[in-house]
Amino acid sequence: MAPAGQGFEVFLKYLPASADEAGVRALFESCGEIVGDVRLLRAGSSGRCKGVGWVTFAEHAGAKAALARDGLQYDGRNVQVTMAKQGSWSGGHAASVGGVTGTIQEGGTHTPAMAKEVVAAIVGSDREGVYVDGTFGRGGHSRLILAALGNKGSLHAFDLDPEAVKVGRALQKEDRRFRIHHGGFKSMASALAGAGVEAEGVSGIFLDLGISSPQLDEAARGFRPEQSGPLDLRFDLTRGQAASDFLRDAPREELIRVLREYGDPSDPHAARRVADAVCLARAPGGRGAPTTTKEFADLVASCRGYEYQAMHSAKATFQALRIHLNDEFGQLRGGMAAALELLAPGGRLGVLTWKHRECALVVDYLRKVEIAPPDFPLLRWQKQAWSAGDAAKAPKRWGFAADAAQRPSAEELRLNSRSRSAVLHTLRKRRGVLCSDLEALAAEAHGWEGAGGSSSSTAAAPTECENGAGANGEADRRKRRAPRGDVVAEEPAPEAATKAAP
Repeated sequence: MAPAGQGFEVFLKYLPASADEAGVRALFESCGEIVGDVRLLRAGSSGRCKGVGWVTFAEHAGAKAALARDGLQYDGRNVQVTMAKQGSWSGGHAASVGGVTGTIQEGGTHTPAMAKEVVAAIVGSDREGVYVDGTFGRGGHSRLILAALGNKGSLHAFDLDPEAVKVGRALQKEDRRFRIHHGGFKSMASALAGAGVEAEGVSGIFLDLGISSPQLDEAARGFRPEQSGPLDLRFDLTRGQAASDFLRDAPREELIRVLREYGDPSDPHAARRVADAVCLARAPGGRGAPTTTKEFADLVASCRGYEYQAMHSAKATFQALRIHLNDEFGQLRGGMAAALELLAPGGRLGVLTWKHRECALVVDYLRKVEIAPPDFPLLRWQKQAWSAGDAAKAPKRWGFAADAAQRPSAEELRLNSRSRSAVLHTLRKRRGVLCSDLEALAAEAHGWEGAGGSSSSTAAAPTECENGAGANGEADRRKRRAPRGDVVAEEPAPEAATKAAP
């Protein structure tokens, strides 16, 4: 039997209004041992089922057997069976006993998100090239990339987590085409140079952002507010500052900045309240700065105030500390700039994002090095203006052209709930005129203000004679929109979803 608060939970949709807990249990009890009660969402006035429910199984095999019954008949309705979304919400059994909602994924393991799409985008038909997996994790994507490579192909992987590096070293012994590097992908240019890989010698680079499932599942790492463990939050436990030390030492204004900038920019009041509570706790006569996840989660929950989102009230705060302590946004900016330097002409950069703010950082960087497509209005204007002698000719530089963003298929979502927020951005290295250069030329010619061209900016992509790539993008200052209420009953999803696995 699964321990209290754990298990493997499936989500049922399109249940008939006549459904009851006993009937649903009878439908699925042959799949495997069911933990706790079957839970149905019921209308407050009539008490009838509103069409959705949850069943938690003790074993992984039980949940998989239930998934195989997707579309089964119940009182004339075809019931949809999918895995339950990961998160703490009162509708699921695991949350009701103080744990987290179950998942089809076994603890400590991971399923690489959008695996087929990643391999197709990064490797394609170039089986003998040099490739980089910037976020090795437990090697899910790396093994798939290696499987797609020929005998002369090679893969370099990076990770900050010593546990991931340990797994990578074992793979390195098994496959001569693979090499693991202990470090962040921001430093991959220097690491690869030391390994004999020259600039413009890489065919494809893959970055899977955020936190991996094994890190999330390990209570001792402190990444999840619902679990009890030391308040650490570092990817690399051998270096840097633990979250508990940061809370103990950081000035109030720095606490506010970090919690607001990396947590929930739309709610600065919450950042101040949490910072004030921490300062009071560590003041003389206080209880001291929190040192465990439970202490800190309880402190945050007690001071944030009203919450409308269906997730743990401390989740955004934990996320903010994690992003800050691991310099996640700095890694992303630096990694994308390094990729432009390392990739060969036509090389591909794939970035798997999980949150809106990560997407925004990718787009922010792309805007500075984006190659203008043939039908770009300012490119047509510039050609005409240059021919007429009314504007300078825009230089050609190395930059990126983006493919259409990809999202998980319906089949993948059915089998791996943690992939639901994933977005794959594929950028291809090209030589051409940058949109930002055209903006600068048009602004100069027309006397416009506020155009941020790259020709006079440190964010410019390198020309053919220049070394290096674009500089860091601007800090993300975009505010998240509050979700709209939906009429159709769906399983509530946490705002900040976790990643499936690197």
